[in-house]
Amino acid sequence: MARLAYQHLPSAFGALSVNNSLNRNLEAVLNVVQGRYRDIVRINFVGYEAQTNTLKAYLTTAGAEEPMSHHEAKMTADNPLYPLMQDPAARLIRELDELPHSDSAQRLLKLGIKSSYAVPIFDQKRFLGLLFFASSMPKRFSSVVIRTQLDVIAKLMEVVLIAESYAVQGVIGTAKTLKDVASLRDNETGQHLERMARYSRVIARKLARDTPLSDEYIEDIFTFAPLHDIGKIAIPDSILLKAGPLTEEEYTTMKEHTVRGLEIIDQALTNLRLEEKSYSQILRHIVHLHHENWDGSGYPCQLVAEAIPLEARIVRVADVYDALTSERPYKAAWSSEDALAFLRQESGIQFDPACVAALEASIEEVLEIAKSFADEADATTGCVIS
Repeated sequence: MARLAYQHLPSAFGALSVNNSLNRNLEAVLNVVQGRYRDIVRINFVGYEAQTNTLKAYLTTAGAEEPMSHHEAKMTADNPLYPLMQDPAARLIRELDELPHSDSAQRLLKLGIKSSYAVPIFDQKRFLGLLFFASSMPKRFSSVVIRTQLDVIAKLMEVVLIAESYAVQGVIGTAKTLKDVASLRDNETGQHLERMARYSRVIARKLARDTPLSDEYIEDIFTFAPLHDIGKIAIPDSILLKAGPLTEEEYTTMKEHTVRGLEIIDQALTNLRLEEKSYSQILRHIVHLHHENWDGSGYPCQLVAEAIPLEARIVRVADVYDALTSERPYKAAWSSEDALAFLRQESGIQFDPACVAALEASIEEVLEIAKSFADEADATTGCVIS
């Protein structure tokens, strides 16, 4: 009984690395499981987003063959997975051929998956998501012995996921503390950051229909997009908060926020010993290169077209769209139509044409995000708080 659960754990730990991506660590865990059960052909992790009460595809060992890529589902009471988010001890076994009305079950059946076993992942009382084991054999998970063994493996992966969560929170927390200490008072706070991060995810998911982008990569963009302007804490308030247009000299100083931001992030990653993490380059690119233009006229490196990392191109479009459609002390909010017209006009000049097209093609989802994360008006002044 204990062969898989205990004798194989040293090899599992040996294959895991803090510098690996989560997907690579998940693949290492699957290799250990397949040392005993060759029919367990994939493992998936779907993450939980509390703000929207939604499960979202995140990690998979199936690569391009994953039929549930970019999938998401609300965790309402009628969802069969709902009880698992209420109780760390809950489990769900599904025989897929018994679920003729389940779209996800039918997709998996076409790939030869016959049964699945879902284990909830918690950080103390905080629900993080679900780990799924999938087998090509029916009734595979009916055995208590197998479930007990897989629960030990799930606990191992839980440790990895929690450690990753804390590492990411450490970077974000450090950046937030720096902003708070610096008393940053610009328009890159509040709901703007929530919206532009979600717009970035929408763009990335749309692009993923034609380009092989993993859910892990997409979620990393979503996680780190709000830190794009962290370098502004190094810009003097006299420039950062100026109501009118900047002089040429002031604009030159303002542009330095991309370089200052990279310095801040690099120091944070070093202090937290996260320089080698797989997501560190995504974060660095977003902070450093989100003002590069498609035609090479941007800053700070004057990169051209696809030489600009995709994550920076995505964040650029998402950030500009939200800035245009948001009210600011120095301007009224543009309509979505006018903002899209500007993005189209500058497509191939400032912006990656594919990113602009992806945003426009997903405009209904974008408008729903704008509605859900709208700025609140101050009841006493009528000013928009963002």
